[in-house]
Amino acid sequence: MESQKFTFLQFSDVRLDLPQNQGLLSYSSTQRLERYTDLIESFINALRVAQDKQVDAVFLPGGLFNLKTIRSQTIELLLDAIAEISPVPVVITAGSLDPYQDDSPYNSDFLKVYGIKPWPENVHVFTSSEFEAVKLPNRPDVTVVGMSHVGTKPNYEQVLSKPLPKDESSLFNILVFSGALESYQGPIYPQLAGPNKPAPFTEEQLESQDFDYAAVGGYPDLLAIYASNQRVLGAYSGCLSSSTFEELGPKVAILGQITYDPERGKEILLEPIEVSSFRLVYLAVDITGLDVDAIKEEINYCMQEQDVRPDHDIVALSLEGSFAPEADPLAVIKDIESDFYRLIFVNRTRPNYLSQEFDPRTTEARYVERMLQRLQEAERKMAELSGRDSLTGLPGAFISAKTVEDALYYGLDALKQKRVTIRHVD
Repeated sequence: MESQKFTFLQFSDVRLDLPQNQGLLSYSSTQRLERYTDLIESFINALRVAQDKQVDAVFLPGGLFNLKTIRSQTIELLLDAIAEISPVPVVITAGSLDPYQDDSPYNSDFLKVYGIKPWPENVHVFTSSEFEAVKLPNRPDVTVVGMSHVGTKPNYEQVLSKPLPKDESSLFNILVFSGALESYQGPIYPQLAGPNKPAPFTEEQLESQDFDYAAVGGYPDLLAIYASNQRVLGAYSGCLSSSTFEELGPKVAILGQITYDPERGKEILLEPIEVSSFRLVYLAVDITGLDVDAIKEEINYCMQEQDVRPDHDIVALSLEGSFAPEADPLAVIKDIESDFYRLIFVNRTRPNYLSQEFDPRTTEARYVERMLQRLQEAERKMAELSGRDSLTGLPGAFISAKTVEDALYYGLDALKQKRVTIRHVD
């Protein structure tokens, strides 16, 4: 018997029409439309990869769209894009943030009510919260087992604690679902913050199911899942495109190949492929002791280190540390911002006023002396209260040392510069 191959493309957590103004990100109406278009283009680019590579199947384990904000025109675009790669089968499971329900776009009857065509014939959407098995129409030797999150109530039970309906006669058995690996330590979507995670499972549970591969969605990071002997059990492809600065760097789809050889058994190869046209990048640059030219050099060095593409990426630049009062970080930002597609400036710097000597007869000197006294007083009170019960040491009972320090620098801004520069305060 000759070796047999099964190829697939996996991506998830596309989150089409997700609201874009989150955290540091604030878009104008025009910029929001650009971002919505970016998400659609990332989705279409991923499907083009599947078509170009002539894969046997596409797996979408959850997070295809934002259920509360998905627009009819976006649904029509994604249906057309999927139909374009027919007859390649596209297997979809609904995730915890886009669950299957009667009024979900996953339901063709619901789409019909709004005059939208049904899902293309090359799509299989799992509609049950129980795992079910289907054979791929173009590959009868491949069985796909999947389940969807159904309804508005999350499932917090261990989803892999019982045997799943595998087909032992199939050459390849693939598991597809959106779930929460308990050992995962990376960022999570804000909507899933909390002690309980939907559809939890462990590496040991997944290994015991003995599937050839598990395509899993639900987390923003690319992550391979390994058995105790370091065999690849499956993977998260992560989100297809970033939406917050918790989701940094390249975001990918996974091009996968499983090869069966009668002598060597099965081997899995996974290749991450970046399909999004942009990345979210966060640069933290310490400018302590640097002059203006050195600040620019340090920014350029950090950009090169993180492979920033200024004409494509959305960059948050956090300048940190203290600088000589005669230097001006804001001037640096104004000088370089035209080089970026989108630059978000986070100012965490302070002018190093206290390195200067003040004439004791001046207002500045008297102000600094008084504020340093208050700073010492605040630190002393904090030390006294640190061991007390919270009922006797309520926050806000005194001005914190951090607040006094901020007031000191803002006051000196006003006295020396005749203006106050607002900075990000943690």
